[in-house]
Amino acid sequence: MKNISFDNPYLLLLAIPAIILIVVPFFIARNKDNKLITWTLSVFTHAIIIGLVALAIAGMSTVSILTETTVYVVADISHSSAQNLDKIDEYIAEIKDNLPEKTKLGVVCFAKGNAILASPGRKIKSVSTIDIDKSSTDIAKALNFTANLFDGTTLKRIILITDGNDTVNNSSSTIASTVQRLTEDGIKIDAIFLDNSVKEGDTEIQLLEAEYSSSTYLNHTNEAKFLIQSSTSAPIMLELFSRPLGDTEAEFEKINQTVISAEAGLSTITMALPSDTASTYEYKVQISTEGDLSSYNNTRTFTQTVVGKEKILLISGNRFDYQLISSIYGERAEIDSYVVSAQNNRVPIVLEELVKYDEIVLSDLDVREIRNVNAFLDSLDMVVSQYGKSLITFGNLRTQTNADDPIFKKLEELLPLNYGNTSRDGRLYTIVLDVSHSMFMASKFDIAKESAIQLISILDETDYVCLVTFSGDIKVQTPRKVADCKKELIDYINGLKTGHGTDIGLGLEEALKVIQNLKLSENQIMLISDGFSFESKVDAVEIATQLFESGTTVSAINTYIPYEGTAGRQTLSEIVNTGEGGNFYPISTPSQVSEVVFGTVADDIGEVIIEREGAVNIARFNDEIVNGFAKLPNVSGYVLSLAKYDAKVPLTITYQRQNGYTETVPLYAYRTHGNGKVASFTSNLTSGWTTRWSEEDKSTLVTNIFNASTPDKRVDYPFTVNKEYDEYNGYIEIVPSILDPNATTTIKITYPNGRRITRTLVFDSKKYYYNFATEKVGTYTIDITYKYDTVKYTTQETFEIPYLTEYNAFASFDKFNVYAFMRGYGDVLVDEIPSLEHDKNEVTTYKLSYAIPLLISAVSLFVIDVFIRKLRVKKKGVSKKK
Repeated sequence: MKNISFDNPYLLLLAIPAIILIVVPFFIARNKDNKLITWTLSVFTHAIIIGLVALAIAGMSTVSILTETTVYVVADISHSSAQNLDKIDEYIAEIKDNLPEKTKLGVVCFAKGNAILASPGRKIKSVSTIDIDKSSTDIAKALNFTANLFDGTTLKRIILITDGNDTVNNSSSTIASTVQRLTEDGIKIDAIFLDNSVKEGDTEIQLLEAEYSSSTYLNHTNEAKFLIQSSTSAPIMLELFSRPLGDTEAEFEKINQTVISAEAGLSTITMALPSDTASTYEYKVQISTEGDLSSYNNTRTFTQTVVGKEKILLISGNRFDYQLISSIYGERAEIDSYVVSAQNNRVPIVLEELVKYDEIVLSDLDVREIRNVNAFLDSLDMVVSQYGKSLITFGNLRTQTNADDPIFKKLEELLPLNYGNTSRDGRLYTIVLDVSHSMFMASKFDIAKESAIQLISILDETDYVCLVTFSGDIKVQTPRKVADCKKELIDYINGLKTGHGTDIGLGLEEALKVIQNLKLSENQIMLISDGFSFESKVDAVEIATQLFESGTTVSAINTYIPYEGTAGRQTLSEIVNTGEGGNFYPISTPSQVSEVVFGTVADDIGEVIIEREGAVNIARFNDEIVNGFAKLPNVSGYVLSLAKYDAKVPLTITYQRQNGYTETVPLYAYRTHGNGKVASFTSNLTSGWTTRWSEEDKSTLVTNIFNASTPDKRVDYPFTVNKEYDEYNGYIEIVPSILDPNATTTIKITYPNGRRITRTLVFDSKKYYYNFATEKVGTYTIDITYKYDTVKYTTQETFEIPYLTEYNAFASFDKFNVYAFMRGYGDVLVDEIPSLEHDKNEVTTYKLSYAIPLLISAVSLFVIDVFIRKLRVKKKGVSKKK
C-alpha cells in the first residue's frame, strides 16, 4: 500500500480559476462550425493540462514502506481460558484484517508450555486445535519463547492476549522484568485483557476446603466440614467415599451423601465421619451439580486415623477419685493414677513423660506437694498450649487461700477460673455516680452518695478506686489506691452538687476508657443511678456489652423504685443483664444502704468455699457438657470463683448469701489455652459436696466432661511439626522441645505416584527442616522418626494438593493484573485490538515525486492540442433541388 501526499496541497486550488478561463470562452465563441468537435477536444485537453500542472506545482508524491514487520499474537489458552477460545480467534481475525503493508502475522499459543499455531504469513487455524498442557499459565516463558522466533531483519511486535493470571510466577515482577527486557531489545509489546471470570448466569461450583482432624478417638463424635463455592443458586450433591489407607487396589466405598440448596457464594456442609473402628482411612469427597462448567475442582481427598483408647493421667489428693473415674471411663481409657501426699509426691513431671497423655486431671489436691512442682507446672503448660492436650481440674485446689503463692499463680494462669481471693489482686472498683438534677428528688442523691462512701470504706487498702460522676458533664477522679485517696475521695463525694442533663452511656464509656488504660487483672463497676437518662449520645447497653467483653463486671444500685415497671429500673436491669456476674440492687431508703453494701461486698471479699446448698443452672443448653441432662441436682459445696473473660460457663450455681441476696457463680467452665483445652469443675466428685448426685448423674457428667475435653488430635511425641505447601514446593519443619545434639530426625516422603524418598535432616540449632518439590496432584505422606539415646518417637503427617491453581474457577481476573506487569511499556486494551499502524521513526520508506513526469505529460498534451486546433472538420449537409 502506497500513501499519496502533497508538498503544497493548497496550490491545487489554482486549477479552479484556470479551468474557468478555458471553459467560459467555449460557451461564448461564435464559430458554430468548430464549436462542437474541435473546440470540445481542445477544451478537454486544456483542462487535463491544467490538472497535471496543478498536481506538479503542488508537489505530488508517494511514500512506500520498505521495512518488513512481524507480528506475533501470543494467546493464553490455559484452562482458565477454556470458555473464551472463540473470543481469542475473533481477536486474531480482526488483527489479521487490519495488518498494514509489509506485515506478516504469526500466532503462538501458551499455557504451561508453548506451541506455534501459525508461522508468519501462513494460514491460521483456530486456537482450539492446539493440544498442549493447559494445567498452568506461564506468561514470562511464553514471551521469551516468542522473542526467539523473530527474524533479526524485521520489526518485531507482540500482541499478548491473556487474563493476567499467572499460576507459575508468584508475582507480577517476573513478567514485568521480562516485558521490560524485551522492550529494551526492540520488541514492541501490547496486551489485550481477556476476562475469564465466571459470567452471570454460568453454573460453576468448586470445593474449596475440607476441615477435619487428622486423628480422632474411638467412638467419639467425628465430623468434617466442607466449604463450597457456587456462582449461582443450585442444588449441590455431596458424596463421601472411604477406603483403608494404603490399599490402593480397594475401591472407594460410598458411605454418605447429601444434597443442599446452595445460594450463590460460600456454603458449608458438615458430614459425620465414622469412628467405631480403630484404623486409618482415606476419604474422598465429591460435589456435583447440573451444568457445572468444570469438574476439575470438585474433588478432595484426606486421611484420618481413629486411635484406640485415650490415655489419662489422674493426679489426686483423694484415693477414691480413681475408683470413680475408672468405673465410669475405664473401658474407654488407659488411666495412670497418682495419689499425692507429703509421703508420696512423685508424679510424671517432664514433658516427655506428660506428652503421651491425652487428658491430665488434677483433683482435690495441693499441687505444692508434688515433687519439683515448678518443673511439673512448666511441662503441664507446654503440653497443653503447644501439644494440644487437655487439663481438667476438680474441686478444691487450695489456690483460693494462697493468693500470694507464686506456684498457685502459675497454676491459675492455666485455668478458666480465678478462685477465691486470688482474683482480687490488682482489682479496680469504678463507681459511676449519677449527679443529675433528677437525683435531687426523694432522697435519691443522699442514697447515692452514702452508697458510694460505704463502698469505698470497705474496699481493701490495696484496691484501686475510681470515681466517675455524670450529669450533662462527665468528671473523672484519677484511679488511685484506696489507702492513698480514701479520705480525700469521701470528702469529695460529700461535697457533690447535682447538675443539669443526664447521660448514663457517657458515664459508662468514660469508665471503660479508665479500665482500658489502667489494665488491672480484675475490674468491677458499680453504677449508682435512678436510671433516668434524658440524653443519649452513646448507647449505655452497648457500652455495657463492651465492658463485659473486656472482662469487667457491671452491677447497679437503683436509688428509686416506686414500682417494678419504672423505666429507670428497666434501663439499669438491661445494663446489668448484658453480661454475667453483675447484680442489681434496689435501694429506696437511706437506711437500706448499709445492709446492701456491707452485706454484698463483704461476702465477695470474705467467703471462698460455699458449704451451703446451691441450685445448679444450665447456662448453655447446647453445650456438650449438659448432654443427657434436663436438670442437674443441687450441689452443697464448691469453691467460690470468677470466670475469666474468655471462659465459657455452661453450669452455674445460684446461692443465697447470708444477707439474703443471691449470687450466681461458675460450677463448670472451660476455655482454650494455646492449642489445648482447660476445664474446671469447682465441686469435688467423691466428697459430701455431691451427696445428692446419683451414680448415674456422676457417670453422665464425668463422661461429658471427658468427651468435651478430648483433644482434637493425638500427639504423643515431644516435638511440633509445621508444614507449608503449594502446587510447586513443600516444606516440613520439626521443632523438638528438648535440644539434644545426639538426636537424629529422619523423614520418608511418599508422593502421590508412589515414589518414596528418605532423608536424614540436619539440625540448625532450633529445628530440623526439609524442602521438596510437589508437582503432582494428590496425597503426600510424610513419616517422621525422631530418636535420641534409646528412645524413638514416630508420627505421620499428610497433606493434599486437590487441584492446581489453574483450575480455581473463581480466581480473580482483573485488567489491573495486566497493568501491573506491563508497567507502561505497552498498551493494555479491553474488548479491542491495539493500533497496528507503523511508527514512522522505525520503518524505512521510499519517496517518489511526480512533478517532472506530470509537467512532461502536460507539455505533450499541449502539443497535441495545437494539432487538434489546426484541424478543420467540414460540416456535412444535404443538397436541395430547385
